[in-house]
This record gives sequence, structure tokens and C-alpha cells, in this order.
Amino acid sequence: MLTHTQRHKDSLGRYKIIKEKHENQEHFLRPEDGRLAPLTVQGIENTVGYGNVLTGGRTWAFKGESGRHITIIMRLLCWVHSFRYKDGSMEKRDMSEDGSAMMLFLVWLPCCLILTLLLFIPQSLEGQFRNQGLYDPILYRDWRYPKVSRNRYEGKNEDECEGEERGQHGPRDLEARAISRPIATTRSNSSGTKNDNDGILARHFGPRFLCFVTGIHEQNGVEFKTCRVSDWIRDNGEHAYNGFVFLSYTRHQFCVDSEGEIYDPKRWTDLSGEQRENLVPIAKRDRQALLKKGVEAARSANRVAFWIDFECIRDIDTQPEGTAENSANSKSDDVYRICDIVRAAYSMVIFVGPSLGSKIQGTPETYSQAITIEWLQAYGDRLWTLPEILLCPSERRIKLHFYGKAGPPEELAKRDFPARAVWKDADRVRELVDHYESTIDLSPLELVSIALECLAERNTQKFREGDIAYALMGLLRRRPMTNDKDSSFEAFARLSVANVSDALLERLICMQPLHRDAPWYEIKDDFGARLWDIEPRCQVAGIVDDQAVTLDGAVGASIRWDRMDQVAFFKRPTTARTFAKVALRTMPGYLLAGIGMVGFVGSLLSYDGIGAELGALGAGMQGLLAVGIIFLVPGVIVFLLAPYMIFELYRGEFWSTQAMFIGIEGVPDDLGWVERHLFGLNQGRLKWSVAGSTLSQHKLSTYDECEALPPKESTPALKFANEAKGSNYTNVEEKPFTLIDIYTRTATVYYAVRPPTALIVCGQEGGMQRAVLYSYDWRRGTFSREAVVRVKTIVLERMFRVDRFRFALNRKMWEKHPESPGSTSETRLE
Repeated sequence: MLTHTQRHKDSLGRYKIIKEKHENQEHFLRPEDGRLAPLTVQGIENTVGYGNVLTGGRTWAFKGESGRHITIIMRLLCWVHSFRYKDGSMEKRDMSEDGSAMMLFLVWLPCCLILTLLLFIPQSLEGQFRNQGLYDPILYRDWRYPKVSRNRYEGKNEDECEGEERGQHGPRDLEARAISRPIATTRSNSSGTKNDNDGILARHFGPRFLCFVTGIHEQNGVEFKTCRVSDWIRDNGEHAYNGFVFLSYTRHQFCVDSEGEIYDPKRWTDLSGEQRENLVPIAKRDRQALLKKGVEAARSANRVAFWIDFECIRDIDTQPEGTAENSANSKSDDVYRICDIVRAAYSMVIFVGPSLGSKIQGTPETYSQAITIEWLQAYGDRLWTLPEILLCPSERRIKLHFYGKAGPPEELAKRDFPARAVWKDADRVRELVDHYESTIDLSPLELVSIALECLAERNTQKFREGDIAYALMGLLRRRPMTNDKDSSFEAFARLSVANVSDALLERLICMQPLHRDAPWYEIKDDFGARLWDIEPRCQVAGIVDDQAVTLDGAVGASIRWDRMDQVAFFKRPTTARTFAKVALRTMPGYLLAGIGMVGFVGSLLSYDGIGAELGALGAGMQGLLAVGIIFLVPGVIVFLLAPYMIFELYRGEFWSTQAMFIGIEGVPDDLGWVERHLFGLNQGRLKWSVAGSTLSQHKLSTYDECEALPPKESTPALKFANEAKGSNYTNVEEKPFTLIDIYTRTATVYYAVRPPTALIVCGQEGGMQRAVLYSYDWRRGTFSREAVVRVKTIVLERMFRVDRFRFALNRKMWEKHPESPGSTSETRLE
């Protein structure tokens, strides 16, 4: 029959064929050999107090509680000494109260006999020692090209790129292949600036086009002429140009589309034909009103020109000047250079009015003192107006014009505008204003973090998918080239790569989102940290696609999910401990030798008539008997003390342990259950983490110490379903998982959709390391973030470096039989 298969290539170049019936199952990279293997998870079926979400929806094998893989000697000792010590501590119990002393007396001698027999068998009582005590490595390798590489020599060669441009391999953004390409030569662009050709958007010293108030040419009933600034200076002399006024407005209130754009079937899709006809005269009136206000503003400021977007942004330099209705939706990169234009302006004028929706309905709001707040709030709610407010000149006040109001405009200082407009984020905007007025100095990361929070809350009529990142880049020094094909995340990744010193994305991935479906630009951390609190430990080396980037330089470890073995531990090597180990290991030998020699001599002396004959050999027999007694007496002593000696050797705190991460689905009620699986004895060595996750708790103990508490009970932060057509992942919901760090002997509870199979340290904050927990999406060869936890810094000394890997903020919901760069799809006849 016909079977669909996919192929995965591991770190050693080996291929594994995944058949259709197994392609929805979670897989992981085995740390022993790097092979791709199906994921089997141990866990607790019912977890009370954590949402009871363990009943289904798994894409991995669930085996329930793990068996106890402890040596028989350790099991026997645990049982015997359970009569002496309290479970979960090193405190002795009062054996006189419950008859424990009698039980201990009865089982002691049989225990000694069993231990003597078991000590004949060579075996380690100190657990499994692996990787020289280090964590399990992550055996991964990325075999593919990134879409955009930080260094151009890591990208595809020019011939391949040309082939892609011809359509042989699909479209590719050549200009953004190298974000920081060093080119020695420079060239002048049309506005007099120099472009390094390194993928960075060139800065403009000023606008290319302006509306000059001449009193000669009448356009739309207003006396002005739109022309290139260089042409104006050439014709009138440089002394005739004294700057311009920047006119700001929002298209939520004014329609500036041309008649052709209004009737474009791809635009205004929510309007009927009649409403489109009504919108044409509204657009003409709005254009004329804005242009008249621009002329008035320029004359009031005694300037020769004003700037307004629908007149002064041109797709090409050769577009006819003075056109009656220029395109209001230019695709020119000048849209993303408005930040340079507003910086160069003499002053700024803002024109606000009734909403466009009310105009279309024929019920526009009329001017009143009460309505001005709504108009200003609507103006400030737009994405591109915020950078204009922040970057406009501070030495002159902003002039506010209200539609329908007679008399002079209202004048406001930039610093007073957020409060006057009653914006909901006025306090954060004020911080940005203070920064650009140089009254306070925000660090680059503080600037990005606060600005992105403010921009993300605003609405916009999208020119491109990455408009939020493109609006943000106007506030930064280095601005990558814009790209129509960029998603919002890709645009931000380009911005992060271009501003490498700020490591924007590297810090962002270390943050724990408030909820799983939070967009990338929601810079809010569930731990309460800010972007500048995190110091990255990795670097973005390239951009993969609209969801993933390539990270390099991180350290990490694999997480084991299928079982819990007894792990190795180390205690301080003292003379007494070394002597005790030797005595215990050799005890069966010299005990049996002593018994044999004493028994042999005794058996000879027991026969009648032989005693006299042995008189001549008495010295030899006496010597043999003495040696036998020398072996027998210490052997008997060690034999009777064996349960006590072995217990004392392996009880108490450890000097160190084998480093390993163990994963459990669910939350154990008692960590002693886990400790018995790992060390054989439960003496309270394993503790809950103090601040490992947002569920961790702690308190001040009696002795003024920080005492860890069990994690707080909680329901999942989010349950959600993916309703994408054809998706194999439906009813996706978060589940509680427990991460056991054997090296630091701590347990941390967190929520995730899938069991993360890798822990990678990507940053540090607050004296701890930010570790991102990843599941492995084998279809794309990508690690997808499931949760973020905090681990102790000492874990770094036991971790391996991770090879350059692909990282995604969230797992992509695949449709049936995806074609992906991480796997090869093929159909076989079986």
C-alpha cells in the first residue's frame, strides 16, 4: 500500500525514516548516540490541585510511575533502617514507642546473612556514573542554510542566489542576506546621504519632496507647489529655503485616498458601492482641509514649506510633480524614513477631527471641549503618531488644530502632550519624551522595551506585516532594510541582528510570557524582570523563517523522561571511609576463610585417638587455628555491623552528585518518592526550588533562613485549541511537569504543552541562569520554547556547549504532510 514517510537527519548525518502513523508522535534526540527516538514519559496520572489535565491530549507515550531501579543491597538497607530513622530526614525515631526496637532486633541477623551473600557479587553501590559527572549532552546539528545570516560568507553563494531569483529555488531576499556586510566603498544617494550597502536603511538629512507655499501655483484650491527640495534650492537659491513645518494627522480621522484607490477592489472591502461613492467627496474635502492647514501652519511659522505624507512621499523620483491626487499609499521606503523627516522639521502641527466612520455614516462629531479628548485619544492610539510626537523638535511647542474650531491653535510642550491627550500609557510615553528631551537618559534596552510596549498597544492600517518593528526602528540608530515578505517576527529579528550590541531578541527569548499565545512584542515577564535585567549568553546568528532564528554560543543539557535510575554520588574520601569500604568488600572472603580454618582444625580434634597423634603437629594446628581466629573475629564483627556500616557510608549529605535532569509528567506529592528512586534512601536531600519557576514558594524559617516550600497549587495559565484547517494538533492544553535537577538536588514545577527534552541556558538574571526548556520539532529540526525556568549558576560547570541550533518561540502547528526544510517527505509503496 501507499505510505507517506518523512526523513530526519541527525547530528552524525544518519537518516531516520518516520512513517505516517508515527509522524504525530513526539520524538527526541537520544543523548547516548544522537539518534531520533520516540518520546516515552514517566509520570503521575492524577495531579491534584494543578488543573487535572493529565487525562489525554498526549502526543507521546505515557508509562505511568517509573519502576525502582535500585540495587537489592540499598533496598534492604532502606527497609532495615526504616525502623531507626524517620522517613525524609536524618533524625532518629523513638523506637521504644512503637516496637521498632524489637523488629530491628529480629531482622538484623537475617539482614547480615543476606548482605554477606550479596557482597560476593561485584556491584556499585554508588549509582551510575556517566559523562564524567556532566549532564547529558544535546547532540544536534543544523545542516541547512538560514534565510538571513549575520555573516554573508555563511549564506548561499551568489550563483545559487541568482538561481533563486530566477525562480529555481523560490524567492529570496538578497539585500538582507548579510545584515552587517562590510563594504569599503560608498555611494551617494539621491538625498545626499551615504549608503554603506550593508543592509542598513540609509538616513536622510531631510525630506526629498516638500509642499512649497508660493502663492503662484494653485493646487486643490490651495496655493502651494509640491516639488523636489533639491530642485527648489537650485531654482531659488539656498538662501530661499528656511525649513518646513511637519503636519501630523491620522487616517482614522481623515481620508486622503485618491478616487482610484477608493474604488480599488482590494481596498475598503468593508464598504458598499454607495458608501464608496460617498467617500470620494469626503476624501477630497479632507485632503483640501489638510493642505489648507499646512499652508496656514507654514505661513504662521514664517517657513516656506510644509510636509504632509500623501503629497511628499513618492514611489519614484520621476513621479510628476504637482499631480492633483498623488497616491496616498506609497510603497516607498520613505514611509519608514519619516523619523528622519520629523527630526529635520522646524516645528510640528497636529490636526485632529471626527472619526472617518462617523463621516461615512453622515453623522460626524462637531467640535466641543468634551469631544477634543476623544479626538486626541484616537490620534494617539495610532501606531505611527507616537514616533512623530517623540522625535519632533523640542525647542518649539506643538500646535494643536481641531477640525471645526475657529481661532488660534492650542500650543503644548511635547512633555505635556501625553497628559493632555489622556493616553492610557501616558506615564510610559512621558519617560520616552523625557529621554528625547534629554532630561533623563534611558539605556538602549530601556528605550526599546518601553517603546515596544507602547507601540504594541496601538492600532495601525498595515503597510507591511512588520510595521511594529519598522516603527520601532525609527527610534534606533541602525535600521535594517524593509522587506514586504517579512513577518512581524522576522522584521524584529532583523532589527535585533542590526543592533547587535543591544541583543534584543537574545534577551527576549529568556523571558517567560504571561500566557502561551502572547505575541512576541509583548515584553512582559512572568518573573517580573525587564529586558535590561537579563544578560544574554547566546547570539542570534541568522534568521530561519517567520518563526525561528539560529542561536549560537549557548550551553545546555538533555532531559531524561523514560526512567529514574540510581545516580552516582560522591562523598569526601576520608581514611575511615576508605578502610570501611575495603573491610566490607573483603569481609565475605576473610570471614569464610576464618570459618574454614577454625572448622578444619576443630573437625580434626573432634575424632577419638587422633588428638594424641596431633600432639606432634600441635604447633602447626595451633598456628592455623590462630590465623583462622584472626580472620574470623574481625569478619564476625564486620558481619554483624555490615548493615550499620553500609548505611553510614551512604547516608547524610553528599559531597557532589552525578549531574542529570529528570523529567516527570505531573507533580509528586512527596519528593521522598523521587529521592528513593534516585539515591535509594530518603533523607530529605531533594528540595523544592526556591525561585525556579513562577509556581515556586519559600518562607523565612525559624533560624532566619530561606526555606523552600512545595509549589503553589494552580490551574494552567491557558487552555487553548488550534482550529487551523487540517491541523493534526487539536485541543492543545498546558500540563504540569516537574524538572528534577540531581546536581543541585532541586525540583521545579512548571507548565508546558509538551514535555521539553532539552534545557538550554540562554541568559542570566538576578543571580541565577535563565534556562529555556525546549521540545524538539523534528519536522523542522527546530527547538521550540515550552517554558522558562531559573537554575543555579553552578550548573554551568557541568554542561556541554550546544552546537548552533534553530530556535522558535512557539511550535508551529503543522498541517497534514508538511513540506519543510527540516525533513524530506517521500511516498513509498509497501
